Amino acid sequence: MKPVLVPHADYQSFVIQELQHHFSNGLLLLCKNDWPVILKSFITDLSGVTLLLQDDYSTLGPEPRDPASMMRSYLLMLRVRPDIGVTKWVDQLQTNRLYAILSGFEPGDVPGVGTFYDFFARLWGKYAKSLTRTSRNQ
Repeated sequence: MKPVLVPHADYQSFVIQELQHHFSNGLLLLCKNDWPVILKSFITDLSGVTLLLQDDYSTLGPEPRDPASMMRSYLLMLRVRPDIGVTKWVDQLQTNRLYAILSGFEPGDVPGVGTFYDFFARLWGKYAKSLTRTSRNQ
């Protein structure tokens, strides 16, 4: 299936709702260093990534993960844990609810390593195609 566009306002509503659900009862706490990461994720609109990659998904098969959330998660990894790879990042998403929420995923329902690599292949393929078009036009 093709990915469904999730407007940035919907992502923002999701983040607010999930943060209230998981962090308002006092069991999980946010520290001072979390707020800049939360703010950067909250204001950065990556919904255009879904539109950019939509043609690279098949009309058949299961519903894919939101490409904007995949990109958001990768950028979040580079921001907070640039020293680890995708495999350890998936572990972080599974154990750290804040990272899952800021990525745009429900805690407990995060993509696997293969899903990230499939996303990277689509993103790189789109970039390579644009480079080819640019070099032909010069």
